[in-house]
Amino acid sequence: MRHTGRSIERSLIDSVIDAPAFAACDASARASYDRDGVVCLRQAFAPHWLGQIADGIAQDCARPHRFFRDETPPGSPAKYLFGFWSWPDNPALRDVVFNSPAAGIAGRLMGADAVTMIMDNWFLREAGATNGAPWHHDEPYFDFDGGRMCAIWIPLEPASREEALTFAAGSHRWGKLFMPFDFRDRVAFDGVAAHGGYAALPDIDGAPETYRLIAWALEPGDCLVFDLRTLHCATAGTRPLPRTIRRLSLRFGDQDVRFRPRGVWTEEITRFLIDQG
Repeated sequence: MRHTGRSIERSLIDSVIDAPAFAACDASARASYDRDGVVCLRQAFAPHWLGQIADGIAQDCARPHRFFRDETPPGSPAKYLFGFWSWPDNPALRDVVFNSPAAGIAGRLMGADAVTMIMDNWFLREAGATNGAPWHHDEPYFDFDGGRMCAIWIPLEPASREEALTFAAGSHRWGKLFMPFDFRDRVAFDGVAAHGGYAALPDIDGAPETYRLIAWALEPGDCLVFDLRTLHCATAGTRPLPRTIRRLSLRFGDQDVRFRPRGVWTEEITRFLIDQG
């Protein structure tokens, strides 16, 4: 499948896979991914790739671009930053997108004939920051529909369960899309209610015993791979963390995924993607 951006076309399914990453995508991992909507792969990324990700994040912070975001809420003692669609102007992240094991891992876990990258997205949460992602799933935030889609979440520092993500196992099979909302203000985006078709999020924290919640501690080189419909949250929530953490999320779709503008809340990205061809 073609990935097009600034006249760049290149297959991602043929990315070189190192031995640990290939072994991680065995039948057991695929079965866990299909059942739970998430799987933890150990030592899937060599130190070289973690260095490239770190360099890419540092470059974006030094020279913010169109999709650089400072989502630090008022009164927070530390920053929460992220950026997306960085790779076209970021050589280090471009290298990760096209040459790391990520695309091959996504293709094997989704059983895809080919994959296309939906978005690159890095995050930096400084020590003491008081915001983290609440319960949500990713699909309603993107202009893509159909097929299978996944995210590969790569931490650059050791991440305890408290510093990582918690998932509602199997929620990708509920057959629902949940309302997208702004993480900083915790309110639904303009236009979502009028659009229709989005269910209210369940109160998972209010009745955690009702769900099968799973999380992992991770070391550098490990990654989480999850379906874009799997509900998840930053485990720490708004509790401040004692150290700065950085991570990269690469989202991929299989050969059946199609571009479909979702609503007014994705208009900026919609225009960008159309301009890219």
